[in-house]
Formats: sequence, structure tokens, C-alpha cells
Amino acid sequence: MMKWQSIQALGFALSIALTLAPSAQADEPLPDAKSLAVTEAILDHCAKIDPAYASNYQKRVQLVAQGASEEILAKVRKSDEYQQAHDSVVESLAKVKEQDAKKACSQALAENR
Repeated sequence: MMKWQSIQALGFALSIALTLAPSAQADEPLPDAKSLAVTEAILDHCAKIDPAYASNYQKRVQLVAQGASEEILAKVRKSDEYQQAHDSVVESLAKVKEQDAKKACSQALAENR
């Protein structure tokens, strides 16, 4: 039961991350630190465990930050809120079996093309 809940949680979080990624535009405010951290942590994890599609995940990461300068992104990424959220997601993802996470990543990517 716990395994299935972890997979469902990963799938849900990944769907949100992939949905939010294309919504960032130059004329809109940056996502808050927590949203950016969660999205980047999930997509970075997917790129690592699903290297065949790493470039697709990395493109989504770039879309999240679209329109923001590297200086502003660096500042957000150094914030405590970003660090705490990022670390929490990384810790949670480490508990999901790689094959299950890879499946969730692949399915979410296919659904959000």
C-alpha cells in the first residue's frame, strides 16, 4: 500500500511540475521559491533516472525559469525556502524505487507533450 501511495504521489507531483513548467512567461512573475524548487527537483530526478529523455526534462526545467535572469534565479535558489523544499523533495524521491519513478516520469512526460 505504501509503495503505491509513493508512486501515486510522484506521478501527481510530476504532472503538476510538467504542467507548471510551460506556464512561466517573461511577462509573468517568477514562480515562488517553493514551486521552483519542487519542479526542478522532480525534473532533475527524472532526467537522472531516465537519461534517454534527459533533454526533454531539462527543457522543462528551462521553461520554468523562462524570462528570469541567472542572477535572480541564483538568488531564489539560495533562499532557505528553496533549499528546504528542494531537499524535502529529493529526500522523498530517494524513497521511490527507480523503476517506479522512471515509469511515472515517462508517463507524465508523454501526457504533457
